[in-house]
Amino acid sequence: AAKQAFFAPLAASLDRPIKPERVVDTLNRLLPARAIVVADPGTPCPYFTAYFDAPQAGRHFITNRAHGALGFAMSAGFGAAIGQPDSVVVAVMGDGSFGFTCGELETIVRRNVPLKMIVFSNSVFGWIKASQKSGYDERYFSVDFNRTHHARVAEAFGVKAWRVEDPADLEAALKAALMHDGPALVDVISQELQDTAVPVSQWMG
Repeated sequence: AAKQAFFAPLAASLDRPIKPERVVDTLNRLLPARAIVVADPGTPCPYFTAYFDAPQAGRHFITNRAHGALGFAMSAGFGAAIGQPDSVVVAVMGDGSFGFTCGELETIVRRNVPLKMIVFSNSVFGWIKASQKSGYDERYFSVDFNRTHHARVAEAFGVKAWRVEDPADLEAALKAALMHDGPALVDVISQELQDTAVPVSQWMG
């Protein structure tokens, strides 16, 4: 109850950039019970680990936290969609992860795998920047990069895509992506990780 009381106002926030909690809350309401969420170890990992509702036993949440680098969710989501074709599979990733693996969009389109993808676009390597903020007195090095229009990249590969900047538009975009009968991507302009109320006990480093 205490966790939910902390989470609820963040999930309801209309602040810009969009708070990650709002994305998790919206998916909790929209996803069917047997859905599978695959999260990269960057921005999505702490939020989905703490707040994603998986109402059934089984592998409904998959993450490689502390087991590898970025770029996991898109490829692992592809595998989950092949292995469990009757389930809605959502791959959630930061924009750093998207940059590592976006070439696989060609494979997803060619094989017509109906993977749903969400990109948290905050133009930072979030965990690293957060550790530099707390552990190195904000002496940031090589953690910021230019924003990419991920929806346009996805569209160039043939993926149906949406870009969301206004939190009031988030639910409609996610609902449309989930209803689409092929691969779909939602590019969410989101809060930088080091400035969030992320549910972790401490940062790395």
